[in-house]
Amino acid sequence: MSVALEMRGVSKRFPGVVALDRVDLAVAKGEIHAIVGENGAGKSTLMRILSGASLMDEGEIRLDGAPVEIPNSQAAINLGIGTVYQNLNLIKDLTVAENIYMNRFPKRGAFIDRAAIEEGSRKVLEMMDCAIAPDAMVDRLSVADQQMIAIARVLANKIGILILDEPTSSLSATEADNLFANMRRLKGLGASIIFISHHMDEIFAVAESVTVLRDGRRVGSWPIGELDERTLVHHMVGREVADMFPKAAVPIGDTVLAAEHMSVAGVVDDVSLSVRRGEILGIGGLVGAGRTELVKSLFGAIPGCSGEIYLEGRKVEIRSPEDAVRCGLAFIPENRRDEGLLTEFSIEDNIGLTNIWNLSRYYIVNAKEQLQITADAIRTMDIKAPSGKQLVKNLSGGNQQKVVLGRWFSRHPKVIIFDEPTRGIDVGAKAEIYRKIGELVRTSVGVIIVSSELPELMGISDRILVLNKGRMTGEFKRSEFAAERIMLAATATSLQ
Repeated sequence: MSVALEMRGVSKRFPGVVALDRVDLAVAKGEIHAIVGENGAGKSTLMRILSGASLMDEGEIRLDGAPVEIPNSQAAINLGIGTVYQNLNLIKDLTVAENIYMNRFPKRGAFIDRAAIEEGSRKVLEMMDCAIAPDAMVDRLSVADQQMIAIARVLANKIGILILDEPTSSLSATEADNLFANMRRLKGLGASIIFISHHMDEIFAVAESVTVLRDGRRVGSWPIGELDERTLVHHMVGREVADMFPKAAVPIGDTVLAAEHMSVAGVVDDVSLSVRRGEILGIGGLVGAGRTELVKSLFGAIPGCSGEIYLEGRKVEIRSPEDAVRCGLAFIPENRRDEGLLTEFSIEDNIGLTNIWNLSRYYIVNAKEQLQITADAIRTMDIKAPSGKQLVKNLSGGNQQKVVLGRWFSRHPKVIIFDEPTRGIDVGAKAEIYRKIGELVRTSVGVIIVSSELPELMGISDRILVLNKGRMTGEFKRSEFAAERIMLAATATSLQ
């Protein structure tokens, strides 16, 4: 099999950080090649260089054996390299065809040739065996269909190398399987696909080869058939991961938060729950079950919801996130980049955000106190950064999550709600996040965790509630945990 892409000796440095240190990568024609590693290993930086979004300091890139220069994203597209990012960057008020041809509309005189863009879109969608209509509005499509449109937009540029960065992060298992089928179909048409994922099962299901990065260096590359999950994880983290779900042994105390008859119109229907001090309450269910809407309603982030909330036995009114914070609740959102962080600001600014009034005197922030809180958070959360002045957008996904955690941990909340706390985080960083949550419950905090990963819920929870179409369909103590029983409840299937 001939080599489509070679990256030789690629290095990239940021202030105080060596992101890539003489990394090599080779991808064969018509191959699905996975790139894996812990957050901060250099995966995204390497792909940004290949896609023209960042310039390397040293190294060489070859396509079909010939050296090339990739100074910008358009140059990458001209060379047949296309990238579909985790953030799809679609314009949802436009049609499918308009999104596919964005920034390169064919013209008929002074006007857009709409017949041409619809015909071109139909052809690329048919190539992907995708039945979406070119004139459909993107905002009416499912996340899975939007993912297909993002890929179609790239393929419409006659791409030979396709980079998929965490493409399944918002997909159900069935939708992910459909994506993998399309990946295999594109591979059969001669495309080389670079696949970045933190999910071991996905890598072994679809990839033919894998390259492991660690701390900005290439550990090695292997045919997938020469590895198993344990060996691959060991290559990624450089140590044995004996216990992927470290569970803190913590005495369970009195009820700290109780919610009765919570409802969100059309999404959550009469759900009651409670969480005790030192307890981790897991909330499971399939996509669309209403899990996120339920926990957002507890935090006052959804207007118009109904129900009663009690904190330490006292009824409280939580109509906004401000009310929730004042009552001692904290919320770690699933979409940390849009809802949990100010990515253009520093770690220090983000950590200080929820403590701003405690740090202020007469509307002037006490810089010394803010610096100390930031230093404590960086140390406690083990955030990999040269200083608190580092911009959050330059951190890895795992370290960004640690910034969100550090911000709320510094407030010493009574209850902390996590929505998909380890989404987009590698296996090594996941175990670290679980340990931090364990440290949190040791301080008698109540924890609520929403997760789509059943092994995660079963690994760290003391009790699991299961939702289906907005209603609670099951509750399991830790001694009752069984994957089959929980999935039956998630699908509202009778145990009989």
